[in-house]
Amino acid sequence: MRSDELIRKKLESLHEHTMAKDIFAPLLKKMTGMKGVKFTGGDTEQGIDVEYYELTAPDKKRKYSGIQFKKGNLKYGAGGNKNTVKEIKNQAEEAFEKDIHAIDNDSAHKLSRFICAVTGEINEPARTFIAKAKREKGGQVDFWDGQYLAKLIRDNYSDEFQAYFQLDEQTVDQDDEESATVVDAAYIEENYAKEIHLARAVKATVNGLEWKILRAVLKLTAFKLHRRRLGESGAALADVLLELERTEDDIEQELHHLGRDLEYLDFDNNYISLSGNAGALDQRATKIIEELADAEEESDPEEIFDEVVF
Repeated sequence: MRSDELIRKKLESLHEHTMAKDIFAPLLKKMTGMKGVKFTGGDTEQGIDVEYYELTAPDKKRKYSGIQFKKGNLKYGAGGNKNTVKEIKNQAEEAFEKDIHAIDNDSAHKLSRFICAVTGEINEPARTFIAKAKREKGGQVDFWDGQYLAKLIRDNYSDEFQAYFQLDEQTVDQDDEESATVVDAAYIEENYAKEIHLARAVKATVNGLEWKILRAVLKLTAFKLHRRRLGESGAALADVLLELERTEDDIEQELHHLGRDLEYLDFDNNYISLSGNAGALDQRATKIIEELADAEEESDPEEIFDEVVF
């Protein structure tokens, strides 16, 4: 099962509670380290659809997580559903206040982690707003988007997913044939393992916001070939800020760290380009684009890049 689109389409055909109960609760039960997985959604839910716990080392203390599932995209801002974003923030706050009673050892716990899982995409303002939820004992807020949900299913629940939706081999093969490509993530990983390793290493040295900055510059340079035809060697700072939906003051510290400390960015007036070891990102993106052009395929090079560097 290769198609994220097929997986997401099938998930979105279900009610959110059904999706949580029938797909993701049994999926999590199969995964190593996930304990006490149970569906907690429905009319009496307290902010989460599925809860589970993991045992911390070395004292085997329980650390509880709760997941709230939503269908579609989650966008805060122009064209987005502000009410849904506010609803999820409220659900996070409700979940952090919830008492979790472990019957088997007669103990009570608070949620350590709230996960917002959607079948589509989540924009940065939505993440920022939801992350402002009031939390008990410093609980964290994380996000799973549709691409990650599809990966979880492919890696842990592929056969069961196909059986649940009665997808026989012919149906899956037909879907794969429609989207079959020569140049995909597997092809890039097989042929450019060394370069991918370096790109992943760069990502590992920066925090989340710094990676978003590097990724925005990459999108506005390597993934925008018309800029090269215009003789532009970098991305305009204004365009980077628009892509990130941030002000310059918001990312001033990160720009300084990426540019002066790590030498990942080069600044030329109001233009930014990737440099140093971060140049591996540009090289990898360019090679993906060139491979797609040689194969005369129209796959999205950004999706392939994100999948291999993830």
